[in-house]
Amino acid sequence: MSSDASSWTARARGMFAALGRRDPLGGQGLVIALAALCGLLAGYGSVLFTQIIHTVTDWTYGWANDLAATQPAWKIAVMLSPALGLVVVSYITRRFAPEAQGHGVPEVITAVARHDGIIRPQVAIVKILASGLCIGTGGSIGREGPIVQIGATLGSMFGQRFRLSARNVKVLLAAGGAAGISATFHAPLAGAIFASEIILGSFAVESLTPIVIASVIASVVQEQVGEHGKEPAFQDLTYNFEDAWLQLPLFLLLGLIAGIVAVGFIRVLYGTEDLTQRYLPSWWQRALALGLVVGLFGIIYPASPPHMSVSRQMEVDKGRQVQPPLLGVGYQVVDHALHLQAQPAGTNQQFNTQYTAQKHVKVDPSGMWRELWWLLPLVFLKPICTSLTLAGGGSGGVFAPSLFIGATLGACVGIVVHAIVPEHTASPGMYAIVGMGAVVAGTTHGVLSAILIVYEMTDQYEIILPIMAAAGLSSVVSRVIEPESIYYKKLSRRGERISRGHDLHHLDHIMVRDVMIRQFPVLQHTDTVLDIVRVARENPEIESLPVKDAEGKLIGIIRAEDLHRMLDSDISPLLVNAEDIALRAPLSVSPTENLIEALSDFGSRDVETLPVEVGKGANRRLVGLLLRSDVMARYRQEMLSGH
Repeated sequence: MSSDASSWTARARGMFAALGRRDPLGGQGLVIALAALCGLLAGYGSVLFTQIIHTVTDWTYGWANDLAATQPAWKIAVMLSPALGLVVVSYITRRFAPEAQGHGVPEVITAVARHDGIIRPQVAIVKILASGLCIGTGGSIGREGPIVQIGATLGSMFGQRFRLSARNVKVLLAAGGAAGISATFHAPLAGAIFASEIILGSFAVESLTPIVIASVIASVVQEQVGEHGKEPAFQDLTYNFEDAWLQLPLFLLLGLIAGIVAVGFIRVLYGTEDLTQRYLPSWWQRALALGLVVGLFGIIYPASPPHMSVSRQMEVDKGRQVQPPLLGVGYQVVDHALHLQAQPAGTNQQFNTQYTAQKHVKVDPSGMWRELWWLLPLVFLKPICTSLTLAGGGSGGVFAPSLFIGATLGACVGIVVHAIVPEHTASPGMYAIVGMGAVVAGTTHGVLSAILIVYEMTDQYEIILPIMAAAGLSSVVSRVIEPESIYYKKLSRRGERISRGHDLHHLDHIMVRDVMIRQFPVLQHTDTVLDIVRVARENPEIESLPVKDAEGKLIGIIRAEDLHRMLDSDISPLLVNAEDIALRAPLSVSPTENLIEALSDFGSRDVETLPVEVGKGANRRLVGLLLRSDVMARYRQEMLSGH
């Protein structure tokens, strides 16, 4: 069987290689073909992933929740479900693929920036099972991070299998991530922008076509066999942006609040991780304890909102109970907030079973205050439950929780504003839509992605202007308070600095190890000025010379201006040695950093040479030198070659 598989792979590789040789697009045809295949598989993978979540839910806390309506003792089973799920998921990920733990997108970004787009194939299998179990058993997380990582793994696998260049492997990885977003939210535009803005950090023209193709095909798959069909994720929304000059300041206020709330979410997420690892060092204790807390929140908080839509009430009448709002993805709460509409006092919502679009929740002014007291605690409890789930070893995304927080926050602001100036403001549901975009922009720092994904999920182009305004302001506020996004914060906490630049994207796939010089002169800390001059004359191409101590550790570098300053002084050269004039604590770079990051280091210390070290602390070891001139030469080479 294995020989047959190898034979098939060889034939397929040969066929695609022949396509590449005859490709009039200079090799892009092969990448586009593989991106299309990646979009197809990611689309069906998203459908499978969603089905796994629904099936697990129906057999775990969903089933127990239905029974608890008549037998309250089953609430204990609902509470235990997230804990047992976290224990199983933590074991699976720790045993088979540790990178599948957590929210997924930071690992994809790291693969692009550090590992030439390489992701182990087993990550896709482990991720789809672990995240399906985690969300299905009540983990308070989202499904977009897992499907992005699953799609990215497929793209990386194709690139590795057909031995493509590092640049093309990264493009296929991003195409897979775009396909995941597109299929999950039925949002092809947002998928393409998310992959370029967040994953690649580049809108380079040569990478856009494969990403767009993958995103489109995944969306077509979603239309044919997905849960949304040809409809948006949230349907039957009809809002208009009227009295713009009166309403726009209110939406800007929402953007300001959303930026602050987004920062709070980021800090709660990682603060919880630090706190729980300190006091619960054992992984299984952490999973069990935090899962129980999430389950406890799930059964304590009132499941039903004060008012329900006609369609939801009909489901309850058929025996399907309202799911706990803090367990699982929580899209029922989001849908409720988006359809919340104000109506004059003294009128009641009519139950018309002949009308199919019955999602609107029309509430009079007195009922709106009850809605506020139900929604407001969710703004604060959802970040806590998501943080507990991930800190307990859960596997799932943070995008959907951001949508949840934004929708509930926006609805709360809308209720308060409507109570103050009812004649000059929109319904709370419109504020919920805008709040979703604002909080997502604040957490991810991806303004374009946030705007487009909310637009495509709601099909509400009529209110694109307030979404843009609030998302833009939220992102600015968030960046001022917390410069790193929810994804990059995780990387920086691991000691990984990742720099991206749209105009320097030609360097993001070239590592320091590819350009550094490995044979270089080294000064000892006891060398005299005469020794330094001799070594400098023998190596005129090296502007700065490294200096080591008696134990062989780097203590600094001597720049040309440092040596000239010494020679121009009145001090005798015989009285000065290398450690006296060395620039102490110089910045050093790692061989695995890309050249964009190295350029930043050159500018911060105004040096022409950077030491290249491996290891940490006492184990640090000098392995090379990186010259600014070599970096710029490589940049010019890449620009001229068009790669």
